[in-house]
Amino acid sequence: MRRYYISRILFAALISLLIMPCLAQSFDIQAFSDTTRYGWSNYLDRNAYREDLNNRQSLLQIYELEAQPLNANIIKSALIPGWGQFSTKANSKATIILGSELLLVGSSLYFMDRALRSYRLYETATQIEEIESNYKDAQVPYQYSLILMGFAGVVWTYNIFDVIQSTQTYNANLWQEVMERRRNSPVQLTPNGVEVRF
Repeated sequence: MRRYYISRILFAALISLLIMPCLAQSFDIQAFSDTTRYGWSNYLDRNAYREDLNNRQSLLQIYELEAQPLNANIIKSALIPGWGQFSTKANSKATIILGSELLLVGSSLYFMDRALRSYRLYETATQIEEIESNYKDAQVPYQYSLILMGFAGVVWTYNIFDVIQSTQTYNANLWQEVMERRRNSPVQLTPNGVEVRF
C-alpha cells in the first residue's frame, strides 16, 4: 500500500516536470527594458523621473508623519466628543461639539437629580395627596432628562460622523500643504537630513 502511494506521487511529479516547460512563457528582455513605453526618450528623462519619484517619496514620508490616523481620531472622539476634531485642527467644530455635549449631558443629569429628589419624597410620603404630587413632580424632570440624553446621543453620533469627514479633509489638505511647503522653503528638514536650496 505504501509503495502504491509513493509510486503515485513520483508519477505526478514526473508528469508535472514534463508539462511545466510547455506552459512556461519566454521572457523577452527587449520588451522589458524598453524605456519608451514609460515616456523616457533618453537618460535625462529617466533621471528626471527618478528625482521626481525620490522627491515624492520623501514628501510621502513627511506626510505619513503628520497625517492623522482615522481610527485613532474615531476612538478619541468616541471617548471625548470633539477631541478628534481638535486633532484635525477643526477647533470651532470641536468647541461647538464639546460644548453642546457637555451642556446636554449636564442638563440631563440636573433634571435626573431633580426627578430622583422628588421620587425619594414620593417614596417617603404618607398622605395620598403628597404621594400623587411628588410622583407628578418626579415625572416631568425625568422626561426632560431622557429627552436631553437622547439629544446628547444624537450629538455624539454626529461627532463620530464628523470626525471621519474632518480627518479625511485634513489628510487631503495636508498633502497639498506638504507639497507647498516643499516648493516655498529654502531650508528643509527631510527624512535624510537637512536640505538647503539656493
